Amino acid sequence: MASIVVAEDDTDIAQLLATVLSNAGHSVRTAPSGPVALDMISEAGPDLIILDHHMPGMSGLDVAGRLRGDATTASIPLIMLSAAAPAAARGLCDVTISKPVRPKHVVEAANELLAARGEHLQHDAAHQLVDVERLLAVSDYLTRPAHADILDAFAEKLTTLTGVPAAAITLVLNDSVVVAGSHGMPPWVREAGGVPVEWSPDTIVVAEDVPVLISDSAADEEYATSPLFSVSGVRSYASVPLNSAEGHVVGTLCVMDEEPGTCTEDTVQILHSQRAKALMMLARAG
Repeated sequence: MASIVVAEDDTDIAQLLATVLSNAGHSVRTAPSGPVALDMISEAGPDLIILDHHMPGMSGLDVAGRLRGDATTASIPLIMLSAAAPAAARGLCDVTISKPVRPKHVVEAANELLAARGEHLQHDAAHQLVDVERLLAVSDYLTRPAHADILDAFAEKLTTLTGVPAAAITLVLNDSVVVAGSHGMPPWVREAGGVPVEWSPDTIVVAEDVPVLISDSAADEEYATSPLFSVSGVRSYASVPLNSAEGHVVGTLCVMDEEPGTCTEDTVQILHSQRAKALMMLARAG
């Protein structure tokens, strides 16, 4: 399942797109204007953005220009909807779709862009995970004396705050996701000390420095067969990056549940609010 933001001032069209994309297994948020969409995109870090061109106050072209000019959003796929897309749109957006909108066309274009982005992210993830400076930053935390009880207590607090029964603070190496502290995790993960990076969505969190939200892994082809989900029975998952003082993504805060739908965008926001505290806990080990 992907996270999609739709910017469309026509409420009927916005609802139509939200419905068909949700039925296709995606999580969709709608914005009635360009400024609202930009705020939403900044908060949610979506996998795909769909922009109506003719919106009051700020056109879809203006929004696309802002997104492409920001390093944190420049690589997010963009679809523009317009009765007559301006020529400049073709240089900013991956796909332009003419109005009146055909829902099937939008879903097909969205799925194609998301599949292509997934392949690109996997390549980027492999490169990012072996970045020497990042690994040195991770090593700095790993070589501190362990205070697992403090980190476990913090993980337990995360489950209370989010209402999700399992939580972990992780440090991510080039080949493994190390569990620094946890609560409610499967015993085999605790005993192993973590999982291989290819099993975990945290690979994307580290590579892209963005949160990951999976409402139902059974509906997500990328994760449905991953051992982390298939063996443990995890269906719902949310994870946010932990950044060192130098800006390197050293690990994650994540929560998970065997029930689908437990993790939501609100869960992601709660995890974001706890990142600074988590890094303080990790630093205390020194």
